[in-house]
Amino acid sequence: MKSVVMFVLLAVMGVAFTAGSADADAARKLPAFEMKDLQEQEHRLTDDRFKGKKLLIAAFATWHQPSIEQARELEAFHKAHPEVEIIAFIIDSVAEARDFKARQGLTFPCYKTDASTRIGQGFNRVFKTRKGKVLTLNKAPFVILADAERNVYYAELGLVTADTLAKELK
Repeated sequence: MKSVVMFVLLAVMGVAFTAGSADADAARKLPAFEMKDLQEQEHRLTDDRFKGKKLLIAAFATWHQPSIEQARELEAFHKAHPEVEIIAFIIDSVAEARDFKARQGLTFPCYKTDASTRIGQGFNRVFKTRKGKVLTLNKAPFVILADAERNVYYAELGLVTADTLAKELK
C-alpha cells in the first residue's frame, strides 16, 4: 500500500525524469524549481542559500528500508561535506516526515512531497546513469549531484552510500 502511495505522490509531483526532446546539454542541466520545507516555508532553487553551491538532491521514503538507509547515508555525507547543499524530499505526509527527520537525527534540510509541491514542473529531462541506462525516477531512493552551475554529473536510482557520493563529488 505504501509503495502505491509513494508512486502516486511522485507521479503527482511529476518527479519523473522521462524522455523528452531537449538536447543532451539541456538534459544535463538541473531545472529551476520551487519547494516547501517541512515547516511549509517556500524555497526556490534560485534563492541565495543555493547560489554558487554544489547540490545533492535526493528523495527517500519513511517506511522503505533502502530509503531509511539512504537517509542515514545522506546524514553521514552531510557531516563529511557540509559545503554541499542537500535538498532532500521525504515521501510521506508532512507529520510523518517531521517525525522521521527527528527520529533519524537528520541535520540537513528536508522538503515535503505532496500535491502542492511544484518541483515536478521542470523535472522532465533525461539523465543517464553511470552504466549508460536511462534513469526514470518513479521510485525512491534516488540521488542527483549537480555542480555550482547546476550541471548534473551524477544521478542514480537506489541506495547510494556516503562513500560513493564522496567519490562522485567534483
